[in-house]
Amino acid sequence: MKIRLGFCRVFEPGFVFDASRVFTAEDVFDLRRISKIVKSGKGCVAALSPLVVHEDNHQLLIFKPPGWLSQRDQTGDLSVNEIFAAYLKEKYQKPGNVFCAAVQRLDRPAAGLMILARTSKAAARISAQLSERTLEKHYLAITSAPLLGRHGVAKSIVLTANMAKVDRAARARPETGSQYLLTARLVGEAAGRYFYDVTIETGKFHQIRALMAAHGAPLIGDVKYGGLKLQHRKNAIGLIAIRLRYTHPTTGKEQVFSAPVDTGVINRYFI
Repeated sequence: MKIRLGFCRVFEPGFVFDASRVFTAEDVFDLRRISKIVKSGKGCVAALSPLVVHEDNHQLLIFKPPGWLSQRDQTGDLSVNEIFAAYLKEKYQKPGNVFCAAVQRLDRPAAGLMILARTSKAAARISAQLSERTLEKHYLAITSAPLLGRHGVAKSIVLTANMAKVDRAARARPETGSQYLLTARLVGEAAGRYFYDVTIETGKFHQIRALMAAHGAPLIGDVKYGGLKLQHRKNAIGLIAIRLRYTHPTTGKEQVFSAPVDTGVINRYFI
């Protein structure tokens, strides 16, 4: 069964990326392997093209594998900015530095669709849509326990809590924390896994991870928040950015990007 979520209809225009292939070829997208290719300056296009969802003169849409950084941190590992700058540099034979900037972020263990701006103007205009909350984002959240409402398993539920960043995690702070808010809709269940279409209005720290856990349904693999520990993977959690809708930074036309995944593939991956 392929989780396309309720909004991903066959008649809806847009770009569709088969995300299942990323989870069935994880060795190919191992960060250490990719980093060696990037640092060598050769083979970037061949290695990274399978992760490219869409590309034009102003933007590059990619699917980030689990374990890749959205931006550089204290580990010194390469982020998607440096990795895909190398891709663009090689593909278009550009001398010097290449502009490539992630517009939105995904936690390192999460996967999914990301927007990389190819110009500063595009970065500013897409970032403005984020600030104005006109950029629509949907996530697939995978748990081993359902979210419960007043009458049992909830088909659709709004989660909220006041939370604050403490020791690199979001913790409940009823009096001093800021409000975290999300909407979760149950879209599938298979082999003890629950699949939720999640939307958020803001990009607060660990918003989905913390809220799902606070309401009794931590994400698969997210041991930081009490999630079920994965047997074979330490760098992945059950969180995938699966849909983006926003306007093109120069044409103003609406764009829809989606990344459906097969539940069988996901269940085999998250064990």
